[in-house]
Amino acid sequence: MDLVALIDEKRRLIEAALPDYLPQLPQENSFLTEAMRYSLLAGGKRLRPILAILAYEAAGGLAYEEIMPAACALEYVHTFTLIHDDLPAMDNDDYRRGKLSNHKKFGEGMAILAGDGLMIDGLGLVCHSGAPCKYVVRALKEFTEILGSSGVTLGQADDLYGGEANAKFLRHIHMRKTALFISFSIRIGAILGRAEEATLSELHRAGVLAGMGFQIMDDILDVRSSLKDLGKTPGKDSEDNKLTYPSVYGLEYSERMAKGYARRAKRIFSNLGEKWNTLSLFTDHLVMRNK
Repeated sequence: MDLVALIDEKRRLIEAALPDYLPQLPQENSFLTEAMRYSLLAGGKRLRPILAILAYEAAGGLAYEEIMPAACALEYVHTFTLIHDDLPAMDNDDYRRGKLSNHKKFGEGMAILAGDGLMIDGLGLVCHSGAPCKYVVRALKEFTEILGSSGVTLGQADDLYGGEANAKFLRHIHMRKTALFISFSIRIGAILGRAEEATLSELHRAGVLAGMGFQIMDDILDVRSSLKDLGKTPGKDSEDNKLTYPSVYGLEYSERMAKGYARRAKRIFSNLGEKWNTLSLFTDHLVMRNK
């Protein structure tokens, strides 16, 4: 299998679909739409929607009108989190995906509103899926749960306002800020593809493991990478004295941990059967990256 070609194919499909659900320009009072488009269409790896499509196909899904709105929803909501993370009150970063952050381009107020618009519109996109209603309702319910006060929002709050600076608390932050979202990106595809409950349970485990590996590598790249490769300001975590895997374990051991999470995730995918091999292969792409 040519994984690179497959990823490129899925990414092009997603890039083509993303603008379809935005208000079209030109329009009266279009500043909000411009700010939303600026960040949403700024490029990026599109990992979450690719995961959703791959899981949907592995589960037996055949109709793109069932999965594409939900896949785009993941990217809308992910972009919302990036816009808000970059704000001065959060991580205070001037660059994202190699461009000025939304608040540096449009101002803080408009950046907040652009993020709000992408989040709300993104959740609404799930309802555009052509899958049977019970699967759509379940997907939307789980989406709100992983975003809310026990998921991504809690992880960001704990990252900002902290707790004990130890490995257990660090894992708690990474689990909620990143791993649950990565896991859900797989599960939403499998849910809409009508996967069995036992499979969904295993996919949750594999997705969390892959998501933890992904976030550890993100911590590593903040130390190792450049603005050109990373697309955002490198060294911010250290500058802000943030709790990261390299700050707790060092770079070498952190990389070993990321690889270990990837191996465990791949083992679960492999145990699910041959049709899940693509996600097993994609795990290495997800974790062992250089930007």
